[in-house]
Amino acid sequence: MLMTRISRHLFVALALASGLSACGSKDKAAEQTAETSAATTAPVAPAPTETAPAASSPAAPTAPAEPTATFDMSTVPESTADLGPFPYLASLPNYEVNTSNSSSFDFERSYIYDGKNIIAVEGKVSRRLFQPKDRDKKSSALMVQRNYEELFKQIGAVKVSDTQVPREAVEKIGSDNYYKYNGGISGGNEPAYTYVLRQKGKEIWLQLEVSTDQYRLNVTERAAMAQQATLLKADELKKTRR
Repeated sequence: MLMTRISRHLFVALALASGLSACGSKDKAAEQTAETSAATTAPVAPAPTETAPAASSPAAPTAPAEPTATFDMSTVPESTADLGPFPYLASLPNYEVNTSNSSSFDFERSYIYDGKNIIAVEGKVSRRLFQPKDRDKKSSALMVQRNYEELFKQIGAVKVSDTQVPREAVEKIGSDNYYKYNGGISGGNEPAYTYVLRQKGKEIWLQLEVSTDQYRLNVTERAAMAQQATLLKADELKKTRR
């Protein structure tokens, strides 16, 4: 009887163990099936593709921009001096105009160094190069400079700059552009003495450059251009056909 009971208990224990093992196997199989299903249904990120760089078109060349004025014109008091006729300034005794290297215009552009930038001043322009009539009686460069600077002060002009025109200032607007309108004031070897005068609505720029045996004196009076070009009239057209 005792053996029979033991056998029964052993059989029940084995049956329970077998059932538990079977359940564990089923659960593990279910987990593996779920993992496999998730792996097959998960979205796959597309592989990055290389985009060819867009062809860049060559930039169109641009002209150098002209710097704006840095000199404050409001600091210049209005002069009441009697200037006389344009171009106002006479030559020193024993000096005469070199006509081959002088010119005047009712309207022209002058590039002027204002201490920081080269600015464009347009209007009535006189550019004169003076040379001694007798080279044995020429004045020293210092005497020429002092004479005109004293005259500039007497008529109420204010000094703007008294230095060579810096190379970097020229490069800002382009050397070809600068030398087209600099009026012979290169400033490369000698300082350019620049003054400005205000009088009765006028703005007059005075430039002096002195070398060993000659000096240049430029006067630019700011003014708008007078329009002169017009359309051809019918009666004028008939005259051209005769």
